[in-house]
Amino acid sequence: MYVRQSNLMKEQLTKPFKAILYNKEKVEDVGACICPPYDVITDKGLYLKKSDYNIIRLELPQAEPPLDEYESAKKIMTEWLKKKVLIEDKKDSIYVYEQKFIFNKKVYTRMGFVALNKIDRDRVLIHESTRSKAKQDRERLISTLKAYTSFVFGLYEDRDNKIEDVLLQSKKSLLYMFVDENSIENRIYKISEKKELKELCKLMEGKKIYIADGHHRLDVSYRLKMDYIPIYLTNMYSDSIIIWPYHRIITFKKQRSLYDLIKTLSEYGEIEKKTIINSNTIDDCIEIISKEQRPSYAFYSKEDMNNLFILKLERQIQFREEIHDVLKRLKVNILHAGILNNLLGIEEEEISFTQEPHKFIEALKKGDIDLIVLLPPTTVDEVKAVADNFLYMPPKSTFFFPKISTGPIIYSYDKYRTGIEFDRKL
Repeated sequence: MYVRQSNLMKEQLTKPFKAILYNKEKVEDVGACICPPYDVITDKGLYLKKSDYNIIRLELPQAEPPLDEYESAKKIMTEWLKKKVLIEDKKDSIYVYEQKFIFNKKVYTRMGFVALNKIDRDRVLIHESTRSKAKQDRERLISTLKAYTSFVFGLYEDRDNKIEDVLLQSKKSLLYMFVDENSIENRIYKISEKKELKELCKLMEGKKIYIADGHHRLDVSYRLKMDYIPIYLTNMYSDSIIIWPYHRIITFKKQRSLYDLIKTLSEYGEIEKKTIINSNTIDDCIEIISKEQRPSYAFYSKEDMNNLFILKLERQIQFREEIHDVLKRLKVNILHAGILNNLLGIEEEEISFTQEPHKFIEALKKGDIDLIVLLPPTTVDEVKAVADNFLYMPPKSTFFFPKISTGPIIYSYDKYRTGIEFDRKL
């Protein structure tokens, strides 16, 4: 049964909790028990093989007749708790989550923390719409387990790095360290000292939370009438915030000529032809359009496998008058709604998405797809502007990298009780 929090604790926007954790006395390699969030898993079997206690059995459960997949997950979680494979933390804590990774040959360390946060539509701001099928699945899972196995990923504003300074000073108790299949080093610490917890929670007062990832889990939380949910939070102004673009893969329903498309596009800007030299040319092209101040995009067609065509806009793409100015300036929206939908008449069912356009070159050669359209990554400032104005980006506008692992921290809202009272004057 859902436990509603006390009036005193409702006043706290951010607060610690007792997490459900893997018991290192029972589980030798916690890293073998971890998996990515449900919506980016492509090979479920990989994680099933890693450990009998891999969290995939809860995150993407399998039916075990007569139990459906959700009741099966509940049965497994209950068994793990009974065996003390999973144990409840002894103290209310905030959990520091640090990820060290390499991107474009540079080493980054992203530091964030997991805490309970009061969810309110004026405080927790979103930038994308949700799909009903995914919501139904997550709602069934969360409500059956009475637990969150994976978290919403949020951003906060802190140009002075005050919160990160507290995290750095307070992260003394290491819970886990593991390296995932993407060679990302994950370290999780816990903060349990009341003074440090109060300081962190006070620093979060008045701050908005911008959702980077986990919109479906957030929406389900509203549907379940949750007051507080666990959110992973990190500073939006950190240089370790990496956003990948979702490039567009086009498969035409009826034949379209590349050169007719180029002729239409040339009326709106400069078209530059770039010869394909090797596999690095696509990466070079993405870098070129990412550095351009003007909205710029690249088109690679099955009709000309030797060249990429780069469009650098010089003239504004026309939108309906009622479309918000923020969306008219949003590069991914200029491409998706403005160029593909409106200008070229490409329908939604003709568009799919990828972060790895190289994987589609062979399909382009074979004629299985017609066009790869490359675009620059969405920026954090664009995410903020869209969310601040209660707008939605087009589908597949952002891929925040790296993802937060599923499993090292679990929140059971059925069991949670808080034991800390805060002095708001501190």
